[in-house]
Amino acid sequence: MLTKLSIENIALVERAELTFQPGLTVLTGETGAGKSIIVTALSLALGERGDKEFIRHGRDNAVIEATFDQSVSVKPDSALSGEHPDESVLIVKRELFEDGSSRAKANGKQLSLQQLKRLTAPLAEILGQHAGQMLMDEDNHLLFLDRFASLEPLREQLTLLFADWQKVSVELRSIKSKREQLMQERELLMFQKEEIEKGRLRVGEEEQLLGERKILDSARSLMASADTVVEILDGDENSVSQLLASARKELERMAGIDPALDGQREALAAAEFQIEDLRRAIQQYGASIRDDPQRIEEINLRLDEIYRLKKKYGGTEDAALSALADIIGRLKDRPDTDSLIDALEKQHDRLEKLYTDEAVALSEARTRAADRLRKQVVNELKQLAIDHCAFQCELLYEEAEDGILLGSRAVKPLAHGLERARFLFSANLGAPLKSLVRTASGGEISRVLLALKAATLSRDNLSRPLLVFDEVDAGIGGHTATEVGRKLKTLSQDCQVLVITHLHQIARLADHHFVAEKTTDRRRSTTISVRRLNRNEIAAELDRMVALPEEVSDE
Repeated sequence: MLTKLSIENIALVERAELTFQPGLTVLTGETGAGKSIIVTALSLALGERGDKEFIRHGRDNAVIEATFDQSVSVKPDSALSGEHPDESVLIVKRELFEDGSSRAKANGKQLSLQQLKRLTAPLAEILGQHAGQMLMDEDNHLLFLDRFASLEPLREQLTLLFADWQKVSVELRSIKSKREQLMQERELLMFQKEEIEKGRLRVGEEEQLLGERKILDSARSLMASADTVVEILDGDENSVSQLLASARKELERMAGIDPALDGQREALAAAEFQIEDLRRAIQQYGASIRDDPQRIEEINLRLDEIYRLKKKYGGTEDAALSALADIIGRLKDRPDTDSLIDALEKQHDRLEKLYTDEAVALSEARTRAADRLRKQVVNELKQLAIDHCAFQCELLYEEAEDGILLGSRAVKPLAHGLERARFLFSANLGAPLKSLVRTASGGEISRVLLALKAATLSRDNLSRPLLVFDEVDAGIGGHTATEVGRKLKTLSQDCQVLVITHLHQIARLADHHFVAEKTTDRRRSTTISVRRLNRNEIAAELDRMVALPEEVSDE
C-alpha cells in the first residue's frame, strides 16, 4: 500500500507531499490543472524511464519519494530492505538530473531501473491511456488472458524455451550449411593434394630439363663439332698431335746437348698426354650425344606440366611444394562437423519436445481460461451498465505442415505459444460478436478494461495493493459513470485504489479526495499544488464538477 508520495520540481509542481490511506482515493481538478502529474511522478517512482523535460524549469534536478507499506500482502525483499529498521516499509527515491541521467534507491540501496521495476511490480499497477492502448492492440489480448489465468510464469518459461529451441535450430542450420561447404572445401583440397603429389615436383628439375633439351636441340651440331675437334687434335699430318710429336723429338735432341732443357722436354711430353686425353674425351662426348626427337617430346611435356603446376600453385617449384604442405595441414585441421551436428540434432529434438509438451499444456489451459474469462467479463460488464453485452476470447491458430501437432492439426509454434487471442464484443442484444478493437466505443473500451481488471483481481491471490486508474472513465457519464464508480469502490475493498477522474459520480463515492490546482504568482510563475480536501471542501468540489457539462457520454 502507498502511504506517502513526495514530489519536488516535477513539471509545474514545486513541492508536494501527499499521504494516502486504504480505500478509494480520487484526484480531481480543472482541466489542465495537472492531475496526471501525480501519476507521472508515481510511475517514475515505480521505475519508468524519466526525461530531463520532467524537471521544473529553472531547477537542476527533480526528486520523487514514495513510501510503501509492504506488510499488506507482499513479502518484503530482504535483499533490498536496506537501512530502514522496519522491513515492511519500502522507501523508493528517484532523482532526475538536468544532464538526462537519473538515480534510483530503495531503502538507501542504489538500484538500476530494471531492478527498481522488478521490486515495485508487485506493489502497484497504473492503468491509464497506455492500458487502453494495449487493449486496442489485438496482439496484446493474449497477455490479458494469461494475466487473468495466472499463466504468465508458464508463458515466460515457454518464451525462454522457444528462444533456446530457435537458437539451436539456427545453429544447426548454419552448421549443416557449413558442413556442405567444408565437404566441398575438403574435396577441393584432396584434389589439389593429389594433383601436386602426382606431379612429383622437385626443386631444380625444370632447370635440368631445359639444359637437356638445349643439348638435344643441338645434337647434330655438337656431334659435328666434336668430330672437327678430334680431327684437329689427331687427324692428318698437320694435326696437333703430329706437330707436338715433331716438337718433342726436336726438344729431346736439344736436351741431349743441354740438360738444362730437360724440364721443358718433360712439360712438352705431358702436353702430349693431355692433348691425347682431351681428344679421347671429345671423341667419347661426340659418341654419347643422341639425336632423340622422342626424348625432346618427353621433356617438352614434362616442362608443360611443371609450368602448369607452378602457375596454379605460386609461380615456382618451391611455392608449389609449400602449397602442398599447407594443404596437408588444412586437411588435418578440418573440424568434426558430423559429431557436432549429431549433438545439436539431439539437443534440438529435446528442446522441441519440451516446447511441444509445455505449449500444448499451456494451450489447453488457455482454452479453459478463455471460457471462464468470457463469463466473468460479461458479469462485470453487466455491473457496469452494459446489460445485454456479449464477450468472447477467440483463440486463433496458424496451420503449418511442419508445425506442432495440436489435436488433429499441425499449428505454427510461436514465442508465446501456439495461439493468438482476439477479444470479440457486442454491446447490444442480438448483435453479432465482432472485433472489440473495431466495434467498441471509447466508453465501452474503458469499461471492458475495468471489467478485465476486476475479473483478473478476483482470481489473483497476489493482487497489487495499489491500483491507479488514470481517467479510465473517459467517454462515459450519467448512470454508467455511477456504475463505474461503484465497481471502483468494490475494488477498493480488496486493494488501495487511486482514481484520476473528472466525473462527480465517481468522486462522490471516494473515501479520500485530493484536488489539483494551478496558480500563477505576481512573477507570472505557474505552480501546481495538490491538497487533501476536508468535508466542506469536498462538497464544494463536487458542486463544481456537477456544474460542468459532462465531456462525453455514451448513454
